[in-house]
Amino acid sequence: MKKNNKSWDCTFQKLLVERLRQLRNECALSQEQVIESTHLDISRYETGDSTPSLPSILKLCKLYNIPISEFFAPMNYPPKENRQ
Repeated sequence: MKKNNKSWDCTFQKLLVERLRQLRNECALSQEQVIESTHLDISRYETGDSTPSLPSILKLCKLYNIPISEFFAPMNYPPKENRQ
C-alpha cells in the first residue's frame, strides 16, 4: 500500500481491497482464475501493493458481469455530507 504519498487516500484503498476480495469470493473464483481470465495481477490489488486502473476495474466488472456502478456502490465513499 502506498504510504509516503500524502494525497493518497488509505481509506479508499482499504475499501477497494475489500471490494475486490468480496466480488471474487462471491463468484467463487480463485486469484489464479481471475489472473488467467483477465491477465491482471489481482493478488497485488488484494494486498494493496498496487491499485487497479479504471481499465483494469472495467475488465473485472466484465468478468464478474456487473456494471461499474455496482462495483463502486457498496463502497459508499466518500460519505455524502448532510447539506442543510
